[in-house]
Amino acid sequence: MATAFESTQDTVRSAVTQLSTQAEAALSNGKAAMEQVTAKSKEAVEASMKSMDEMGEMTRANVDALMVSAKAATTGVEQLMAHLTEASKKSFEDTSAMVKTLASAKTPNDLMQLQSDFAKTQFDEAVAQYSKMTEMMVKLAGEVMEPMQNQMAVATDKLKSAWTAK
Repeated sequence: MATAFESTQDTVRSAVTQLSTQAEAALSNGKAAMEQVTAKSKEAVEASMKSMDEMGEMTRANVDALMVSAKAATTGVEQLMAHLTEASKKSFEDTSAMVKTLASAKTPNDLMQLQSDFAKTQFDEAVAQYSKMTEMMVKLAGEVMEPMQNQMAVATDKLKSAWTAK
């Protein structure tokens, strides 16, 4: 028969073996959990970096579209100003020539007829100029807005695909 000491020794060995097995299992489970947390964290960081890169690209594209719009606006305003300058110059020249013509009128009826013809011509020219300027401004508005509209369409498509992917 085993002595009490041997029996206690066997019990302690059995308890130590059992604790050792449980400790190894706990370490193994903890290690697996940490590996899983690390993997998930790595995936989250990579997804965040990808999102940041996409946001950076979108911001650059937005700034580029804004610069193209600003350039179109500047060019269009320069064209409008050149047109206004030319129209003003022509109007001044026409008015100067008309003053000389009015000075050569022989009768008040001739003077009134010349002035009436000049007023009609100037009115027709003003309507034509306003129509031309309206066309130019509508065209300019389209050219200024086009890059921004295109960029908005790209952003909308990316948002749609991001929402449908999830």
